[in-house]
Amino acid sequence: MPIIANAHPKGGAGKTTSSVNLIGEMETDALDLDTHTGLSIILGLRPSGKEISVKIPNTVEELIEIMTPYKNSDKTLFIDCGGFDSDLTRTAVAFADCVIVPSKDSLTERIGLMHFDAVLDEISAIMETDITVNLYLCKVNPNKKSFPKLEALLPSLKHVKLMNSRISTRTEFEEVIESGMGITETVHGRATPGGKEVIALVQEIKQLLAGRN
Repeated sequence: MPIIANAHPKGGAGKTTSSVNLIGEMETDALDLDTHTGLSIILGLRPSGKEISVKIPNTVEELIEIMTPYKNSDKTLFIDCGGFDSDLTRTAVAFADCVIVPSKDSLTERIGLMHFDAVLDEISAIMETDITVNLYLCKVNPNKKSFPKLEALLPSLKHVKLMNSRISTRTEFEEVIESGMGITETVHGRATPGGKEVIALVQEIKQLLAGRN
């Protein structure tokens, strides 16, 4: 089953919040690569009976040891990468079956994407394959439809492709995360605008994975 990595070389892009929601919808095991271990802490708030396995590797060797069994398993592993460049993040990206990247169209995040594209060039050379990551808009105004600065940058990025789905800035995400749960796990959460965004993103991830087979 697939290994999915949620990565962006800049903190504050929305990785951990979106990871909690995606893990809740996909019912996956989880791996936390962030030095702040935010994902592990948040998922630790989940109520009894709804626990999710979260592992925190300290070395590349330990990370590979954790990831390898998922290649021949019926389980999915979701990796929340840290907001920085590291050997752990590079290894997760290299091993992952699907890499997703949260971003809005701010200047700092566009700079982060340019840096990430260069890193992906290096990983691709080492792995002798062309790695493509999939960008989803994150922490953006739900009413905003056009992102001209980000769209102007994308053609210059060799390894980054824009997804159709997004995770907008919504108060319900902040409220639900206090319980360690994803929005689609809550009563009526699947019918909310945020819940529909999470479901749409999961469906698009599954389509990307299906396209690899």
